[in-house]
Amino acid sequence: MKTRILAIAPYQGMKEVLVSLQESWPDVELTVQIGNLQNGLQILQNCDLDDYDIVLSRGGTARLIASHIQIPVVAVEISVYDVLHAIKLAENYTSSFAIVGYPAITDCARILCNLLQYNIKIITLGEGIDPYEVVKSLKKDGCEMILCDMIGTSVANDLGMNFILITSGRESIETALEQCVSIARLFSLQRQQALVLKTAVVQSRESLFVYTKDGSLFFSSLERSQATEPFFTYVETHLNEFLNDPRLRLEDRVGSLLFSLYSRHININGTPYVYIYLLLQDAPVSIDELGISLYDSREQKKNSSFYYGSANLVGNNARLMEQYAKTLYPVLITGETGTGKDKAAQFIYEHSEYRKSPFVTIDCTQANPKKWTYLMESVNSPLNDLHTTIYIKNIQQLDEALANSFISYLIQGDIHRRNRLIFSCTIGESVTEESVCCRTLMNALSCLVLRLKPLRERTEDIPGIATLYISQINNELGKQIVGFEPEAMALMKQYSWRENLSQFKRIIRELVLQTESYYIPTHLVQHLLNQEQPAHPHSGSGGLETLNLNQTLDLINYDIVRIVLEQENGNRSRAASRLGISRSTLWRLLRQ
Repeated sequence: MKTRILAIAPYQGMKEVLVSLQESWPDVELTVQIGNLQNGLQILQNCDLDDYDIVLSRGGTARLIASHIQIPVVAVEISVYDVLHAIKLAENYTSSFAIVGYPAITDCARILCNLLQYNIKIITLGEGIDPYEVVKSLKKDGCEMILCDMIGTSVANDLGMNFILITSGRESIETALEQCVSIARLFSLQRQQALVLKTAVVQSRESLFVYTKDGSLFFSSLERSQATEPFFTYVETHLNEFLNDPRLRLEDRVGSLLFSLYSRHININGTPYVYIYLLLQDAPVSIDELGISLYDSREQKKNSSFYYGSANLVGNNARLMEQYAKTLYPVLITGETGTGKDKAAQFIYEHSEYRKSPFVTIDCTQANPKKWTYLMESVNSPLNDLHTTIYIKNIQQLDEALANSFISYLIQGDIHRRNRLIFSCTIGESVTEESVCCRTLMNALSCLVLRLKPLRERTEDIPGIATLYISQINNELGKQIVGFEPEAMALMKQYSWRENLSQFKRIIRELVLQTESYYIPTHLVQHLLNQEQPAHPHSGSGGLETLNLNQTLDLINYDIVRIVLEQENGNRSRAASRLGISRSTLWRLLRQ
């Protein structure tokens, strides 16, 4: 008989390792779900534990689950090797870092640091210790990154710090699986089947409330919280109707959601129960067609891509973004395609006074006069809200007349005083900060300007950014890549990333996916960069500039100046700055 294991993995990489191990364990029936301290119990509520012999999880999530269920729980241990891997990865990051976690992590870390004589700050969490205050204090002391578990990643994200999640290696996970099989066989589980919950799962794929005939709540697949309170209140308001009518159906709306409730009366072993099923669906919203969307930070954090360390927090922009977030002044974010303008806007919102109010995005790429008439005239327009952060992206897409009309509307209606306005402008060959729209925003609205440099001008930040991306992709894929071979990193620095962070992240993902060793090899970097389209006519393989060295030094200097000038779209000031020469010297080199 197979051992039935429910594994609740706190990150995607652990799930990938468990799934890969399944093939070598024919006597194990493994179900893997992603969950952490926040939603681990919710996952259990949606499962029928009668279908499992044992639960496998990790760290604080395993401890929490063990205190709420009757079947055994095995925790994946964190080994000294796992901590060492995280430290080696963090060593690529040039700034100071600390290790924060519960004893399972910090005990290993102290042993390791004593043996290897590492001078790393280690802080142990426990009862009465607030992780938020601990990480906040570290940030105040100049620490820019922490090595931590899932709790630490959430706190670091809220405080705008970068982090590396300490993951469990394949050996630790396989050892935990062996313990699951051994413990499950020792336990002769003589559990009475919970027919009420099993019937609920069979009859409904949706959320469920189960009441006894006297009106007592027997079971709910929803956890009561601020987000779900409207549904509990609605059910309780109409409870007598549900108790008396076995076929009652009611419909209503909460925010952007339409919901319907219907009841069924079911007898189980002679005991009557009232089942109330909850169905949710998105309500039709007319402004969806206007290029308007509502940002939900809670939903974003469920998405693994959200956990990519912010490249904007590497380098000089971090301090500026934090300062801008503390004010309510309008902000104009400029930069080339792929420089992280949307992420910067979200960071400013999430660390601002209005972070608990809505964050609305208006995309100007979908603009037309009819849609903008709605935005400026309808009483339902988000521009008429109060204390809302309104992110107007791709402002360069508006024609001059519409842009001037819109900015005048913002000023005359005091929109920028009632709400927080953030604009973004994509700089390119035909658009610069000298455009009429940008200058009007800067002058008429007194916008603070956040200039996001292209990646080719941030070569000193590339190792740090790569470390953050490798860490996250390791978590997703169950890999343990530590870094780049020196020559491989040199190629990454030399490459002119025409699509900036978007292209950089895509290439890093492909490199991690294809790398079989601990370090990304040079030949693989060269191969992938060679496949990229040239950045300009004078690029060599994949955009790597090549020079004809079989000519005089004057001609070589001329080619270098010409290539850099073309990369800067003809802007001589930026080209001279990159080359470390004056504009007059640049002009002389071009004329000779």
